[in-house]
Amino acid sequence: MDLTSMNAEKLSEKEYLEQYDPSKYDRPSVTVDILLFTVDKGELKLLLIRRDTMPFYGKWAIPGGFLHMEESAEEAAVRRIREEAGVEDVRLEQLYTFSDVKRDPRMRVISIAYYAAVPRGKLGFAAGTETSAAELFSVHGELSEDGEELRLTGENGAVLTPGDLAFDHWSIIKTAVQRMRGKIDYTDLAFGFLADQGAFTLSELRLVFEAILDRALDVGNFRRTIKREYEKQGRIEELEMEKGAVGRPAMLYRFVQ
Repeated sequence: MDLTSMNAEKLSEKEYLEQYDPSKYDRPSVTVDILLFTVDKGELKLLLIRRDTMPFYGKWAIPGGFLHMEESAEEAAVRRIREEAGVEDVRLEQLYTFSDVKRDPRMRVISIAYYAAVPRGKLGFAAGTETSAAELFSVHGELSEDGEELRLTGENGAVLTPGDLAFDHWSIIKTAVQRMRGKIDYTDLAFGFLADQGAFTLSELRLVFEAILDRALDVGNFRRTIKREYEKQGRIEELEMEKGAVGRPAMLYRFVQ
């Protein structure tokens, strides 16, 4: 019988906790990283910030930060989104926990990554206290095992390489893009990018799918798939013909939460 079991027999829960020594175990730091994706001008884009502090001074990074002792990981993510992107009421989805021993040169740091789909008009951002710039990067490329074919292109046309990013953020971005491309066909992910989920056309929805998948889709096949997988199941509803449209008016739809 080990000491813990012996203590359990002799001590109450309160007594045990009062004498417990948490310094017996190493305690790694925990951060959150938040990938904010949007669709703008037919492209999938990701918000990155340029670090204005060590380590990785001057490198591009995913917004994020350390957890406070009084908050959960999701609460920390919501706080950082509000502070760095001015975005409220975003539906976050946990991506993965990144825990490579050497991912942070300062100390042992475990990162819990989240990602979110944000309409472009809702995404406001600016350089923060530890950043010198904030910018949207276009996301393109077929993803190989090593992620070398992932392309992140800035507003000035500059293409980032893995060495341009801080920490293991290239790998985190690759994981997030793979996750979104894998889930878009059977989840409601795409609707989060729409400017108005209460009134959209199938053409607008198709542009979101194409941006995430980074390839063109057959218009007829897409329409049939959406009507079969979404409309017949009651996940979207017809509203009315789009008013003011030139030529043949388009049908408007509403996403059913």
